[in-house]
Amino acid sequence: MWIAGQIMLVASSTLAGINFITTIASMRAPGMGWMQMPLFTWSILVSIMCLFISIPAFGIGLVEALLDRTVATAFFNVSAGGDPVLWSHLFWYFGHPEVYVVILPAFGIVSEVLATSARRAIFGYRSMVYALAGIGFVSFIVYGHHMLTSGMSPALRFVMMLTTMAVAVPTGIKIFNWLKTMHRGSLVYRTHTLWALGFLVTFTLGGISGMFFPAISMNTHLHETYFVVAHFHYVLVGGVVFGLFAAIYYWYPKMTGRMMDERLGVIHFLIAFISYNGIFWPMHKLGLWGMTRRHHTYFLQANEYSDVIGTLPPEAAGWNMFITINAFIFGLSSILMIINMIVSLIKGQKAPADPWGGWSFEWLTTSPPPTPSFDEIPTLIDVNVHEEKEPNWLMRMMVPDDQEEVSH
Repeated sequence: MWIAGQIMLVASSTLAGINFITTIASMRAPGMGWMQMPLFTWSILVSIMCLFISIPAFGIGLVEALLDRTVATAFFNVSAGGDPVLWSHLFWYFGHPEVYVVILPAFGIVSEVLATSARRAIFGYRSMVYALAGIGFVSFIVYGHHMLTSGMSPALRFVMMLTTMAVAVPTGIKIFNWLKTMHRGSLVYRTHTLWALGFLVTFTLGGISGMFFPAISMNTHLHETYFVVAHFHYVLVGGVVFGLFAAIYYWYPKMTGRMMDERLGVIHFLIAFISYNGIFWPMHKLGLWGMTRRHHTYFLQANEYSDVIGTLPPEAAGWNMFITINAFIFGLSSILMIINMIVSLIKGQKAPADPWGGWSFEWLTTSPPPTPSFDEIPTLIDVNVHEEKEPNWLMRMMVPDDQEEVSH
């Protein structure tokens, strides 16, 4: 049943990918060329292309596993001459690009949020597009770092080590451009801005911890430890979840026509950010101590077991309890956002068409948008025209939360 369900997921994802690619290629607004699209749209396009290319390999592996189980083929069955490492290759050829499939849209969200919050166009737009494409390309030739301990050939391990290091180049370009956008802008601190800044901090820390894994000698010791758990969640949770929260606070007024409470949003961010780091930062230490993941328990050192491989220092118990407490706090903090969304929807302040001073087309229509969004699809002339000519856009950006904003 699991295999059949996954095969259905492969089919549906492929069809959805065709839908996204066709929509972006053929339904852009007049005057909007490829290099005038919002970076969020670019991130969706590259993400879908990665999914479109990688998921067939996963589908092939699923079909082979299904045949092994039903008609006794020998793709992965060692006793019949199969090779389970083949499954690892097929899975990770899909599995590692999948990481970028989910993180790339967050890159686009952060680009939109920071550019609007800094009140200027994103720095290095073309380089951001090329960096997105570069990340998508490199994602297919780095998956072997998941298998450095599986016995692959030394030559292939060396190639995977180099390509894994290379992915830092386009990612570094994006980090630099985001920082430069804020440096030359005048940052307005709203809740969505805080989530975007939190994304920068956590994603950068996750990238730094990831620098150890391409090194084969380090990977051998850190593989399957809590150091991997820490790195993965600093990148994925700090990236995807923080990006999602930024998107919710950023586009909620447009979706519902109501403004969210900024004070409650800031409280949510502070609690979540602090508890999030309380969960995953100590895991680096646990991983260096040798605590393995995917086990239901762990063993502490005692006098008679002090030299036993796999035992942890006594203070590991305290750190695990600390992690557990922070995990509950992090999860419960999201209740604040849910309360904020419900209360704002019922009695929140009415949102103007463009509460943040954004330039993309969704801010040209009312909040919430009618159906259809536009009587006539607008023509893009200059991406900065809307921001420059919007009446009172600077004043509206600076209106305190407890004052009425001017609609237009």
